[in-house]
Amino acid sequence: MSKISILLATYESENLFGKVFLPSFLKNCSQETELVVYDNGGNAGSILPWKVKACGTSEALGKNEIKVIGDGKNIGLNAALNECAKIATGDYFYLPHTDMYLMPGWDKNLLEVCKNLPPASFLLCSRSIEPTKGHTEYHIIKDYGKEWNEFNEQGLLQDFKEYKDRSVVSGYRMPFFLHRSLWQRMQGVDSKYFSYCTDDDLVQTAYDVGVRRFLMVYDSLVYHLQGKSNAQQKVDKDSNKPYEYFVEKWKKKYPDARHPGEWHPRLIPWYLKSR
Repeated sequence: MSKISILLATYESENLFGKVFLPSFLKNCSQETELVVYDNGGNAGSILPWKVKACGTSEALGKNEIKVIGDGKNIGLNAALNECAKIATGDYFYLPHTDMYLMPGWDKNLLEVCKNLPPASFLLCSRSIEPTKGHTEYHIIKDYGKEWNEFNEQGLLQDFKEYKDRSVVSGYRMPFFLHRSLWQRMQGVDSKYFSYCTDDDLVQTAYDVGVRRFLMVYDSLVYHLQGKSNAQQKVDKDSNKPYEYFVEKWKKKYPDARHPGEWHPRLIPWYLKSR
């Protein structure tokens, strides 16, 4: 059976991690799963107990494991993910945020889609349930809370208990799922990005090393409180610099490179049905 490592950076996410993400990890993993957390600061109440337990001695973990690294200094999202990857032992990496709740079946349905694919040939992602509509048509719009203290876990699980949609379509949104061999081929993620534009650069890097299967798996679901984990960051919030760096970086190899919101849908079409 394949092992999954979840790589998770946390910054001022005490309640998001403790009240939203962690319960779903403890309840809804069907495969052997390792959670590697990087503490970027502001998480003491929810992270400290797991640091004290030194990689998880709680009976609630069962076959799973939690590892916590980082000293509370905020090194940014991508740098934190690279550090997590260095100690991760899974065959696959999953990259959610602390404002996401993993739904039952999130893992086995991703593994089902990629089981016959060459390991470094794909970048998969889960489908989000979100309280308000964003700028794509991928998400299921249904409100189970916009803040951690409004989160209606019971209602969410009840309403999606019988959910069935085995569609797989071309798409690339967080949270991403990839084989560790692809991560190694990509040489991790670019730590020059602090928080914003990180997902866009990950997609472009995967494309650059040869990936052409960018697939969203509709029956791998997460509930997403929409940007609550990223909203805590102040370093590059409301700044164009991450996107300017993206264009500058990729224009050296792709002369038509521009803002990823304009460029990627042309380079990697959305919504093409694969299953």
